[in-house]
Amino acid sequence: MRTDDLRLTRLPKSVAACYFDPMSLKSFFADKSVVITGASSGMGWDLALLLAEYGARLALSARRLSNLEELKTKCEDAGAKEVRVFQADVTDRAVMIGMRDALLDTWGFVDIVVANAGVGGLNPAPKLDLDINERTMAINFFGLANTVGPFIPSMVEKRRGQLVCISSLSAFRGLPNAASYCAAKSAQRTFMESLRVDLRPHGVAASCIHPGFIVSPMTDHDEFKMPFMVPVRKSSILIARAIKKGKPIYLYPWQMRLLTLLNRLLPVFVYDRLLPALTGQKSDLEPRLL
Repeated sequence: MRTDDLRLTRLPKSVAACYFDPMSLKSFFADKSVVITGASSGMGWDLALLLAEYGARLALSARRLSNLEELKTKCEDAGAKEVRVFQADVTDRAVMIGMRDALLDTWGFVDIVVANAGVGGLNPAPKLDLDINERTMAINFFGLANTVGPFIPSMVEKRRGQLVCISSLSAFRGLPNAASYCAAKSAQRTFMESLRVDLRPHGVAASCIHPGFIVSPMTDHDEFKMPFMVPVRKSSILIARAIKKGKPIYLYPWQMRLLTLLNRLLPVFVYDRLLPALTGQKSDLEPRLL
């Protein structure tokens, strides 16, 4: 399947209606200002299109400017109140602060910040690649901090706003051949939890969303099993619902949520033997970013 096909995957309307009340979501997101990082493909691309349909004001960032310009046109056609695009690398703190300054100068306030930019990766311990380890942590963890951190002062001042991290179910326990990725996602989870506790008295919400496998360019490979794959549009709907409800932690799909909770209960001697067999990973995996 081509990347373009992956990022445009949709649920049939009859199926989508089972998962959300579109009018309720539209009334929530209409006129809200939303930042989405990693918007040039996959989950970020589709979430931007969905929120555009609800009439949100969007600020979209990624490294690939040509993709963002294409998305901007699509979001405007879909009904977005306003769309701004920023060519930005989340690992560059100065650039992310500059994006914040530009948005606050123009909009005055940003209601929701969705830290979606991220990278997957394989890093088998026998061939551990420290460059991949560093890059994975830089994008997934430091990129998260660089995305949400600059907006905290304005939200605290206004006593409102919501910070959202798109993490992973990999955040809850170390998976085979994924030490770097799991560590970065675990860091995201605990970082957002601390922010949530600290910011709650100031009226600011912090949410950490943990998807399973989503149909996207990141999962377009066959190096290990990816059960209960979620179509990208269904994923966008579930994320939008979680944001609207202000869920502090949200795991989906339900099948993977259940498996994740069971995994956390497994004793070490069972986990260490069971997980490599269940994930079906190839024996000749090489370290690489996904």
